[in-house]
Amino acid sequence: MENTINFNIPLSFQQLVDLVRQLPRPEREKLVTAIREEDLDEDEPTKAQILENLKQDYIALKAGTLKTWPLKEVLNEL
Repeated sequence: MENTINFNIPLSFQQLVDLVRQLPRPEREKLVTAIREEDLDEDEPTKAQILENLKQDYIALKAGTLKTWPLKEVLNEL
């Protein structure tokens, strides 16, 4: 069963939340899955990737092979 909504009115975030809460549970779960998958497609690293990078940097630091960036580049990145 497919649900469709056609409207041309602006919704506040709370109004959108209220509409989503009216969906049957399986449909809400599909929506959550779709949103999470879209978030994973972004270039942002995951928590696991960040922790792995920190681990690798720590190992390189101990071995004396850690490559560093000039402070100016770090600040520009932020």
